Amino acid sequence: MQQDDHSLVKSAQAGDRQAFAMLVERHYKSMFKIAWQWCGNREDAEDIAQDSAIKIAQNIRSFSFDAAFTTWMYRIVINAAKDYYKAKNRRGGREMPLFEDMEYVSNAPDPERQMQDKDVLRIIHALPEALRETVVLVCWQGMSHKEAGQILDCPEGTISWRVSEARKKIAAELDLKHKGKRHG
Repeated sequence: MQQDDHSLVKSAQAGDRQAFAMLVERHYKSMFKIAWQWCGNREDAEDIAQDSAIKIAQNIRSFSFDAAFTTWMYRIVINAAKDYYKAKNRRGGREMPLFEDMEYVSNAPDPERQMQDKDVLRIIHALPEALRETVVLVCWQGMSHKEAGQILDCPEGTISWRVSEARKKIAAELDLKHKGKRHG
């Protein structure tokens, strides 16, 4: 019988390493996915997901069940991504262009569409941090504005505004890029 997150967290808080391992194993794909969507590089996303698992282990006893475990976990992953990039920027630049290691789960579209997809991902990555983290949670993770607001610790209305602003900025950048291709 599979345990739910609540009972696994309770057991992990009591020192049960197997319960903690089951919890991380259950959510590792989501942790990696958010990290990759945040940073656009598979190796960095793996490092961020691993850092997140360590931070969850270090802080599991402080989880207070005020929200879902996944809400708390997503916040840790986003903070780990921010910390990773602050440290990486102090050490030096990026070794690999953004989203070059992108893989399609279903049949890959034609090469032109793949380039357009990467353009959108690069534009999203260039958004201000608050807009980018909102896009990751709402548009890519499919969270409601309320859920994203809980994770990002801001009102639902702020999340709605951020999504709207992000859409405007993405559309404007794509429009500029499209006009540049026609006139270039």
